[in-house]
Amino acid sequence: MKSKIRITPLNIVVALCFTYVIYCILGLEKANPGTSITIKVIYTLALTLIIFITDILFRRFIMSMKWLWMIEGSFVLIIIVMMVIFQNM
Repeated sequence: MKSKIRITPLNIVVALCFTYVIYCILGLEKANPGTSITIKVIYTLALTLIIFITDILFRRFIMSMKWLWMIEGSFVLIIIVMMVIFQNM
């Protein structure tokens, strides 16, 4: 039986977000002054939900795996660049 699991860049980002949440819950993340671990976990889970829904929408409207990888990869790259720019402000 052929599996219909499709790995995409946003799936990888969702997995990394869940890994970070587990890392925080286990107490391996050091708390910064003014930011609690609970807030980090809540924001990361909210981000994971948004990325998951975005991945579903991209899969629904883009049928070609080649285009899906290119568009989602570009999306992830743009988000990373925006995060770096806003952190340095």
